Amino acid sequence: MIKSYKLYLTLLISSVFIILCQNQLSIANFVSSSSSAALAGGNGPGGTNQIGGAQALVDLRDDPDGALVDKIRSRSLTFNEVGPAVGARSTDRSTTTLGSSSSSSSAATSTSTTTAAPATEAVQKGQTTSSDGKIPARFPADTKQLPPLYIITPTYRRPEQLAEITRLGYTLKHVPNLFWLIVEDAESRTESVTRLLRQIDVPFVHLTAPMPAKYRKLKVKPRGVSNRNRGLQWIRANATEGVLYFADDDNTYNLQIFEQMRHIRKVGMWPVGLISKYGVSSPIVANGTISGFYDGWIGGRKYPIDMAGFAVSVKFLLSRPKAEMPFKAGYEEDGFLRSLDPLDMKEIDLLASNCTEILTWHTQSKKNPAALPLNLTKYGTTNLVKLTKILV
Repeated sequence: MIKSYKLYLTLLISSVFIILCQNQLSIANFVSSSSSAALAGGNGPGGTNQIGGAQALVDLRDDPDGALVDKIRSRSLTFNEVGPAVGARSTDRSTTTLGSSSSSSSAATSTSTTTAAPATEAVQKGQTTSSDGKIPARFPADTKQLPPLYIITPTYRRPEQLAEITRLGYTLKHVPNLFWLIVEDAESRTESVTRLLRQIDVPFVHLTAPMPAKYRKLKVKPRGVSNRNRGLQWIRANATEGVLYFADDDNTYNLQIFEQMRHIRKVGMWPVGLISKYGVSSPIVANGTISGFYDGWIGGRKYPIDMAGFAVSVKFLLSRPKAEMPFKAGYEEDGFLRSLDPLDMKEIDLLASNCTEILTWHTQSKKNPAALPLNLTKYGTTNLVKLTKILV
């Protein structure tokens, strides 16, 4: 009886062994699929490592030196939620330098993938807050991947506002390691703008900076100056490296210009199309250096250039603590660039293939009249009620 039992057990073990050998490939595929599922779901044996907001499964016994953890971390961006308290100024600037890779970056040179970070709120000194005491913002940070770009966009309430922010926002979404400062000329933020910024999902902060009352009385108003200066103030308090650029919401941008400006040393310049009677505003370049400026209106300006035609290194800005934009209509660009002096023309980086290409366009949308009031008697119970709340 015992011999029969041993013989039966031997035959059973032999059969199992033969089956395993015959199905080795299937078992290997099964193990591979199970491992992938465990990595995605974060279930199963072994330790877990929180990386960029996603759970990655790691068996630390197979990784005594941490090499596997480092390899996984290199494939995913890390995010740092930053939000200084009111009146606070960080003593360690390196921890508050902000930037990010957009989740869709078809034009990006980097192959890193981005994990979406939840929206966070930050309160800045001297800034009007929302009803819950917070400033709408999203701060995913990765300054090691690429030099960050800080895009300052002044805006104000008008019929074209949401359309133009939508167009610009989805352009910026293709640019990696970018942080968007939307600054409204208003006492309080427009809720529809904040909602749109969250939908577009480009890293952003939504600020306000109303034009001082004394300038609103002028016949020709210095529009966008308070907005841009507010953006500069924010950058001084939060950034240590990268490049800042004033991108108006009514222009059109080729993605190449964002990648080219990323490594500007001090100031970079390039042509802007569809502007002035000449059709273009540009530095005049001879033998690789600026010999003058080509613009429809010189007006005694040292730098007769359009707002969309230059960008500035953050480090260079920080070395000029008094640099700001003047409240002088028509001289905003010139005044700001002059405030960066000393600046030699030979130190200006010439982008767009030595200023031989047009990568930014001063398109401007057609001005639209305010929408007529809705006839509530006729349409008061229809969808038009909600639509008219969006319109100006």
